[in-house]
Amino acid sequence: MNIKEVADYLDKVGLQYMATIGLDSKPKVRPVQYMVLHDGKLWFCTNSEKAMYKELQKNPFIDLCGSKIMENEIDTAWIRLSAKVVFEENRVVKKMIMEKSPIVHELYQNDENHPLFKVFYLADIKGSLNNLGHVKGLKERSDFAKPVEFKF
Repeated sequence: MNIKEVADYLDKVGLQYMATIGLDSKPKVRPVQYMVLHDGKLWFCTNSEKAMYKELQKNPFIDLCGSKIMENEIDTAWIRLSAKVVFEENRVVKKMIMEKSPIVHELYQNDENHPLFKVFYLADIKGSLNNLGHVKGLKERSDFAKPVEFKF
C-alpha cells in the first residue's frame, strides 16, 4: 500500500479519529478529517486555539483510526496508523485545503494567512488496513484480503 492509496482510503472514509496525549497526560480522541496529499505527505489542519494544537506542540505523536460501515457489514475495513505530527507554514497546502473543504474555507474567511489556521503533515507513518476476516482469536476467513501493513 503506497501513500496515495492511504490518502484515497482516508478520503473514502471521510472521518477519522485522532488520539493524542492530553495536557493532563491522559489520552484524548477527537474526530478529524484528512485534507490533502502534497509532496508525498498526508496533510491535516487545526486551529491554534484548540486543545489538540497545544497537545501536539507538547507531544507530537498520534494514533489515527478511520472506518466507514459498508452496506454489507462484512465488507467493512478500517485503517489504523501511528505517526509524528510536523507543523509547517505552507501556503500552498493551506490553499489546497481551503479549496477542498467548504467548512475550512468559511471558518478562516478564505484567508490562508489567518493567524489561527495551522497545517501539519504526518511523518514516520506506520499502520495497517484491516478487515473483519482477520480478527485475532476468531477463525480466519480465507475469502477476505489479508491485512495490509504500510510504513512511510
